[in-house]
Amino acid sequence: MKFILTCSILLFTTLFFGQNNKTVEPAVFIDLNLVPSNTIEYVEPNEIESIHVVKKDSIINGILYRGQINITSKNPKKYDFISLEQIKSQFTKIKSNDVVYMVNGAFIKDNIDTFKLDRNYILEVEVTNSEAFYNFRKSDTKFNIINILGKTKENLDNKNKILLRGQEGIGVK
Repeated sequence: MKFILTCSILLFTTLFFGQNNKTVEPAVFIDLNLVPSNTIEYVEPNEIESIHVVKKDSIINGILYRGQINITSKNPKKYDFISLEQIKSQFTKIKSNDVVYMVNGAFIKDNIDTFKLDRNYILEVEVTNSEAFYNFRKSDTKFNIINILGKTKENLDNKNKILLRGQEGIGVK
C-alpha cells in the first residue's frame, strides 16, 4: 500500500510541478542565429532573401519547438544581434536591474531574457526614470524605462524635424 501511495504522489508531483520545456512557437533562425520569434518584427522585409519552413518538431537547447523558420538575408554579415542586457550596458549608464524595456514605444512582454535586436537597427536609446511620472514620485517603486527607437521611416522622419517653440518648423535638419 505504501508503494502505491508513494508512486501516485510521485506521479502527481511530476505531472503538475515538473519542468515544462515545451513551446507552441517554432524555432526562428535568421542567418543561422537562433532568435526569439518576436525578433522577426524588427527585420526589414526587403532584406530577406528566402524563407524556409520545416514542419517537424525539434529539440534545441532542451526546448521542444513546433517546427522551424529559417530566414536567409541578402547580406548575412549585416546582422549583429545583441540582447537587451547588452543594449542596457552599451547604450545607457543604468546600473540597476529594475528596468522596463520598450521598442518603438511598445512594451516587450515576452522572451525578455532571450530577446535580441540587430545593433544596426537601433537609432537611439531613450531612458526615462520612474520619477518622471507624477504618480510614481512619492512611491517606493523605482525603475527605469528603456525605449529603443529603431530605424523605422517614422522614427527617421521625427529625428529630422526641427521644433520651434514647441511647434513644428518648416524644413529638416
